[in-house]
Order: sequence, then C-alpha cells, then structure tokens
Amino acid sequence: MDDQLQIEKWEGKVALDISTNEIQAWSLLSEFFNLHLWLPGIATCEKVTGSEALPGSVRYVASPANESGEVSWAKEELIGFDPVEKSFSYRVVESSMGFGEYVAHFRVLPGTGVGCRLEWSFECEPVIGWSREGLIGYLDSSLKGMAERLEKATNPDAKTIDDKVSYETNGKLDGKANGDKNSKANDVVNCETNFEVNVA
Repeated sequence: MDDQLQIEKWEGKVALDISTNEIQAWSLLSEFFNLHLWLPGIATCEKVTGSEALPGSVRYVASPANESGEVSWAKEELIGFDPVEKSFSYRVVESSMGFGEYVAHFRVLPGTGVGCRLEWSFECEPVIGWSREGLIGYLDSSLKGMAERLEKATNPDAKTIDDKVSYETNGKLDGKANGDKNSKANDVVNCETNFEVNVA
C-alpha cells in the first residue's frame, strides 16, 4: 500500500554543443537573475531576494501574457553555485505551472574544440498538465533558442544551431500526463525537466 502511494520521480538530462567558448558561456549563463536574456519564452526574470551567486537567493521568472492575459510564472531558489566547476543548481519553490518538487542542475563543460557543452539535468515529480511530447518540444526549442542567443551575443557571425541537441534520460513516465502536447510548450523555465528520452 505504501509503495502505491509513493510519488513517482522523473529525472533526465539535455545537452547541446555550441561554438561559444566555456568562459564566455559561463560568464553570461551563470547570472541567476538574467535568465530572460537567454531563454526564449521568458519575458521577466527579477530578483526576489538575495544576490548573484549566493545560495538561498530567489528569482521570479514569467512568460509573456497569453491572449487571455494569463502569465505562467515560477519562483526559483538558487541552492548551489560552483564557479570552479561552472555549475549551479536551483529548485522551484512556487509556480503557476503545476510543479511540485523540482530540482535542476546547469553546467557549462569544456567542448571538444573551441566551443563548450551546455548540460541541463533535473529530478522532479511529474508535472501536472504536461505531456511527454510537449516537454520534448519545449526542451528542443528552448535549448536551441538559448544557444542561438548566446552565440549571437558572443559571435555575431555564428551560424544558427542545427539539430545538435542530445537527450539523455533515465526517468520514468507513467503515460498519464495527457495534456495537449502544445499547451505548455512555450511556458516558463524548468520545463526542460520531467522526463527521459533517448534520441539516436
């Protein structure tokens, strides 16, 4: 009986190789209160409390208002920051998007050439209202969009991102999240979470 009541966990990772070098990418993407500059679909990213790079700091992120005037939003707490490893972790503390427990880890890794590798991993409870297809679509478009903005800022002559996103996941899906696959595809942040996929 207790096993049946245990909350399912999703975990996974999405990664992308880009031409921007590791130092440049980290210097821009590590600014916790500037997510709106890099992640498409985020119109607002504001400090609620704390300071850059200080665990315990909280940010408010929100999408543009939709046709009905509704805004999707989340408050996220920075729970770890390591400038040596070029990584940080955060968790959702409140949101309008159906999130329960959710923790994400973002890293900038050395690339095989002059560029670097962006890696975003997560562990969370299943998210209310999301389908697997909608999350895959959100991950694909948001990571590519982030990389394109970053490369344009650091190398205006860079080509647009091709299909270079690789998904690596290990989480489980129970197939019960049957929301419209496009209903949340443009919603806020951390939706790059919540499922596992392997694309050959």
